[in-house]
Formats: sequence, structure tokens, C-alpha cells
Amino acid sequence: MSGYQIADEPTPSDVLGNAVCSPSGPLLATMMCGAWLAWPWFAFNAIAMGSPTKRRELAMVGLALGGTIVLAIVVRALVGAGIIESAFVLQLALLGISAWKVGMAYAISTVQTRAFDVYTLYGGKVARAMVVLILGQYLRRLVLGVTDDPIWQIIVSGGPS
Repeated sequence: MSGYQIADEPTPSDVLGNAVCSPSGPLLATMMCGAWLAWPWFAFNAIAMGSPTKRRELAMVGLALGGTIVLAIVVRALVGAGIIESAFVLQLALLGISAWKVGMAYAISTVQTRAFDVYTLYGGKVARAMVVLILGQYLRRLVLGVTDDPIWQIIVSGGPS
């Protein structure tokens, strides 16, 4: 016998359901640790929570990553071509990329919050994000230090460094 289910009610994973965090955790991770932690965390949350908007959230994560890669390559090409010569203009370009990343994280958070609110309303368990954020702070230097390629730095960082 199948129970009654609301159309937009999340269907949490049996295995991962206890690891769902508030979407404000990955949003804060974008600013504190970098996109390398935030975007996979948003994707994990969508899957673990069984979000009814999971496909949209995952597509937004893909768009955020893809857009950042394209922007990083364009800025690198403009610097290489001598079009961006001033450090000030380069800082503005990097600030634009950071704004893109934070804006996308905010958009994903907004979509995911709707499902999260329903998830918690129906008794879904919520894990504490602080542990992941603290661990992310310790791992940040390791992730940024994988390579000194500027495109890598732009993609994984939380902001211009």
C-alpha cells in the first residue's frame, strides 16, 4: 500500500538522509572556503534530501561550474592577448567572476531552500554544517595549492586572491 505523498515533498535517501544540511551551509562555504566545496555540497544536499527540484539544482550547479570555467578562460585569454594590462582591470574581472559564483550559489540556495523547508516540516533530520565548514577551512589551502595555474585558482577559490 502506497502512502499519500505531496507532489513537492522531498523523498530523502535512506543512506544519505541524515547528512542533509541547511542550504545556508553551502552558501556560506562559497564565501569562506570556495566553490570547490560549495557546489558539490549543493549537489549532495539535493540528492540526499531527495529534492523534487533536484534536476534543476544539479543543472544550476553545472551552469555555475561551466560559467566559471568559461569566464576564467576568457579572462586568462584577455590577459594573454594584452587586452587586460592593468592590475586594477584584472581585479575587476576577478571580482566579476566572484560575483558570478556567489550569485549562482545564492540562486541555488534559494531553490534548494524551498525543498529544505518542506523536508524539515515533515521531520527530516538536519546535520550541522559547521563541521564541514571548519574542515573546508583546513582543506582550502591544500585544494588551492594543487596547482598554481590561474584558471584553477579562479575556479576553486571563494574570491580574488
